Amino acid sequence: HKYQVIRNEILGSDDEDDEEEGDDEGESSDEEASKVEDGLEIADKTGSNTQALRRTIYLTIQSSLTFEECVHKLCKMQLRPGQEKILVEMIIECCSQERSYKKFYGLIGERYCRLKRDYIPLFAETFQEQYETIHRLETNKLRNVASCYAHMLYTDALPWTVFAIIRLTEHDTTSSSRVFIKIIMQEIASQMGEKRLRERFQDPTLQVCFEGLFPRDDPRNSRFSINFFTAIGLGYLTEGLREWLKTAPPPQHVIGNVGEEDSGSSSSSSSSSSSSSSSSDSSSSDSDSEGKEADENTSPKWGRDARTAVQRTEPRNQQPRRQESRDEPRGGESRTRRRETSDHNQREGRRDRSRKDRRESSSERDRDDKRDRSRKDRRESSGERDRDDKRDKSDRRDESERKKGDKRDKSRERGHRGNDKSRKKKKVPTATLR
Repeated sequence: HKYQVIRNEILGSDDEDDEEEGDDEGESSDEEASKVEDGLEIADKTGSNTQALRRTIYLTIQSSLTFEECVHKLCKMQLRPGQEKILVEMIIECCSQERSYKKFYGLIGERYCRLKRDYIPLFAETFQEQYETIHRLETNKLRNVASCYAHMLYTDALPWTVFAIIRLTEHDTTSSSRVFIKIIMQEIASQMGEKRLRERFQDPTLQVCFEGLFPRDDPRNSRFSINFFTAIGLGYLTEGLREWLKTAPPPQHVIGNVGEEDSGSSSSSSSSSSSSSSSSDSSSSDSDSEGKEADENTSPKWGRDARTAVQRTEPRNQQPRRQESRDEPRGGESRTRRRETSDHNQREGRRDRSRKDRRESSSERDRDDKRDRSRKDRRESSGERDRDDKRDKSDRRDESERKKGDKRDKSRERGHRGNDKSRKKKKVPTATLR
């Protein structure tokens, strides 16, 4: 009893501790109730809630047999505000994880866009995010994601205004983004057909969204877009862009450079006109003397040697003339000589081309002849084989018939022998009868 009294004096009684604990619990419950009444919630910064939500969404998608069942189960989930985007991202991510594209995921996205209009901007936002980070995906994932968005586009579940984020130029796209656009456009074309697709791209209300696909700011970008759509088999979509490209003005920076070059050339021509008269006579006399020396040194005696000699000697003799003519004015004689040399070069080039064409044609003919001969040899060998097979079959038939005939003859001989023996046994001597 003394020990208990001393303990209570030092540590306090148990009744007092119980009262203090009860008071603490009551205060904590009152604080939680006040927080709930004020609308304050505990923020989960570890991400455990989002992971649990993603896990449940994945399991419901994988455990569903049809897309209608899947959407029904997902709609029963009580999502908090802001968690709808997690659902959209999980649908796209589950689609990308498949080995090949399944229409199941496209139908889920279409049904959500039809049921709740709030999901349309979320799918459009994920489309932009996927396009910007498409270079991180593998080829199989890229194909699945593109096919899923193409399904929602040609069913009009997703608006075509999402194409406004695409700018189809050489600098603004990568190889993976071009593959992404290619798969989407080919899937849409295969489902909608040429007529409906042409009408959709000619819709005046959507021309603002298609400015990036068919750029008209620079002819280079326009040509790149035309070549891209022609390569994927949708060249009929670029008819308007082709017509614009025919009448398109040149870029402004090109116009500025051309103007500067014209001004510089005019000034240089005015300065060089004063020295043209003095240097024209000397250049013509020098060129005549050089031409005569070259003709005397390289004069051939007959046809083929003449051609080869001209081809060998012309470049050596023409190089100094061209170097001199840069500094000299363009007179009448120099122009005629240039024309003659250019005509001669053109003739030689044509001759060389004709020779190459003849060689190629002769080589092709030889190849065709070899192919024909090999085919004939094969046919003849196959015909001989067929004949040998027929002969073997006929020989086998003859042998089988001979064997059958031999068997018949043997059976007949046996029958005759048996009849003879029976006849001999039936003969009875006359003496016994008497």
